[in-house]
Amino acid sequence: SIGTGVILLLVGQAMHRGSFTLGDFALFVYYLGWITEFIAHFGKVLTEYKQAGISVERLVTLLQGAPAQTLIQPGPVYMRGELPELPVIAPIGEERLRTLEVSGLSYRYPTASQGIRDISLVLKRGSFTVITGRIGSGKTTLLQVLLGLLPQDEGVIRWNGTVVEKPGSFFVPPRSAYTSQVPHMFSDSLRDNILLGVPESDDILKSALDLAVLEPDIAEMAQGLETMIGPRGVRLSGGQIQRAAAARMFVRQTELLVVDDLSSALDVETEFLLWQRIFARQEATVLAISHRRAVLQRRPYYRA
Repeated sequence: SIGTGVILLLVGQAMHRGSFTLGDFALFVYYLGWITEFIAHFGKVLTEYKQAGISVERLVTLLQGAPAQTLIQPGPVYMRGELPELPVIAPIGEERLRTLEVSGLSYRYPTASQGIRDISLVLKRGSFTVITGRIGSGKTTLLQVLLGLLPQDEGVIRWNGTVVEKPGSFFVPPRSAYTSQVPHMFSDSLRDNILLGVPESDDILKSALDLAVLEPDIAEMAQGLETMIGPRGVRLSGGQIQRAAAARMFVRQTELLVVDDLSSALDVETEFLLWQRIFARQEATVLAISHRRAVLQRRPYYRA
């Protein structure tokens, strides 16, 4: 290395005179490498420690007041044998949605001034409500706080008049389903990405695919629903990923559908069919973020 070459130049004469022995040289070179690696490793550890601290802070925020020990609590690991059966989602029964009330909902990001403040709205069963506004106005933040994906600073959420204490564990199927602005796909078949463990029913799956306007695309795939879509759905187009995520939401048959800019990657014709089929579902209660004219012209909306 360059460092060793410089040392040879500096100590060459001393070694020739015998005042700097070969053993001294070997020991010096060894310690030089050790000290250099130690300094580099120490800096790397400091960087990773700070990154880990930020990650822990974010995870603790998502725990919504639960003890941080929950993050490292051991759980079962199934490495061999049959996987346990997934619990069957029970029907919602008497908790079917009649009204969803949001009063004074507020949230501010810890490291920024952005967020939402004093948001109130009422959703009635069978309604289709659209939230619209400029980029960065807090539309997505509102949905995430409502669903418990971000902890609320202030405000009250009521389901049929009853206060929802823990939105994160309350707003799950069969009460609600959520399609985010950037849906997550897994390196698996299209069928498994849609079902995600839900017991398969041909009629329910067919209805979900029809609502999501996904059947024409599946018909063109050589393996149909068994098509492997690759990591993050790389084998699908942006519009197909959005519609696959919509089908994943529809197949759960929930009381409340929450969608974030569902049709942003769709062409005009497909978008029209998608919203037309959703509008036709009289029992569906939908809370959506959109700035698309096809939605705003037909439904009442809140401007963020």
